[in-house]
Amino acid sequence: MEKWDLLDADGHPTGRTIVRGEPLRAGMYHLVEHIWIVDSKGRLLIQQRNPNLRLMPGVWAANSGSAQAGEDSESAARRELFEELSIRTTPGELVYGGRMRRRNSFTDLWILYRDIDVSSLRLQQEEVAQARWVTPEELISMLEDRSFHHYGTAYFQFVFRAIERGRRTLYVTDLDGTLLQNDQTLSDHTVETVNRLINRGMMVSAATARGTIGTQLVNLDRIRFRIPIVALGGVLLYDVSQRRILHSCDMSAGTVSAVLQVFGKHKRNPQLYRRRGNEVHIYYTDLTPEEEAFVHRTDRDGRRFDRFYHRVSHLRNTPAIFFSCQGTHAQQEQVAADLERVPGIRVILYADTYHEDNWFLEICREDADKGQAVRRLCQRVGADRLVAFGDNRNDIPLFREADLALCVANGSPEAKAVADRIIGPNTEDGVAEYLHAIYNRKL
Repeated sequence: MEKWDLLDADGHPTGRTIVRGEPLRAGMYHLVEHIWIVDSKGRLLIQQRNPNLRLMPGVWAANSGSAQAGEDSESAARRELFEELSIRTTPGELVYGGRMRRRNSFTDLWILYRDIDVSSLRLQQEEVAQARWVTPEELISMLEDRSFHHYGTAYFQFVFRAIERGRRTLYVTDLDGTLLQNDQTLSDHTVETVNRLINRGMMVSAATARGTIGTQLVNLDRIRFRIPIVALGGVLLYDVSQRRILHSCDMSAGTVSAVLQVFGKHKRNPQLYRRRGNEVHIYYTDLTPEEEAFVHRTDRDGRRFDRFYHRVSHLRNTPAIFFSCQGTHAQQEQVAADLERVPGIRVILYADTYHEDNWFLEICREDADKGQAVRRLCQRVGADRLVAFGDNRNDIPLFREADLALCVANGSPEAKAVADRIIGPNTEDGVAEYLHAIYNRKL
């Protein structure tokens, strides 16, 4: 015979108990535990109730149960998890998400962040028919077709707020082709949405192939980032608001010399990037028409950045942070292949988002990719989960580092193949809309 403690309207124990199944008088409540299991991809473990149960037979639902008389909330939640799904937890492992008063009960929410192999679970057959992982989007679809029990809109907002609050997630987005529109601007909607979420505590950053000049050209400081961004594809950690370089990955003079020899062999003229304090200066001997246009770009206010570009008679073999070269795929392919033989560097070849058959060939230190830079950023800000947005091949290291990789619908086939999910395109503010949905618990 199972007994429950009776609670008053404020959730305090009354000292009385009731036998399960007895009707509750008005103003009396009992304690219910709901346990949501969330994996590193943001999926939710749900369970289907046994079709022979009297209450909600065969319905998909959250793991839940009532606290027994004398049992505290956490102990009840841990017991339910073990009894129904054979999941063992240690004291303190479940994260408390808060309490919600419902019609005749108080629901305590508990969250377990863990990657679990469903096939390893031993289900309590008289209670649970099966269990499976679903994405938030799939859960919403199940609510709409009534295959998942709808506990109420307020309940699900409560749950998703708690899930997000219970861990420190860093959201990192690429810029070109991802956060930026096709005209290389930030839409007002994206700026407004992302700033509002940052002000409400969401950790948002960027990881871009653009350098310090490139971020100014798109007026990235319209977004009030509170944490650094990753620039030059992983070479720099950069404070946008203060225009301050916090960390750089420098190539030695010997490495620079080896790279220049390869370019010289193919009669190609790269741009060489060097750090001067909190500025990056770019040196070159000759430019393609596309690169010439790059040098003379202006931002929305008409500002030019010529002082950062320097035409020289030759490039010196002194330490540097980055090489960049533009050209057709045919021009770049063999250069890239020869550069792959140079030790200690990373070679990136990817298509220009904005110009047909213009390819970027970029070289940096081997540990300076977006993925490794964002790992350093996570350590810096104390994030325990990474969600990444991107669209191109150079985002793949970032995707592989992320717990959840999201590719915009306009992304390249290579990026989509690595991503966990596809979201809306950059032209429809896909990143901002996803972040808005996360905050408002629609996903």
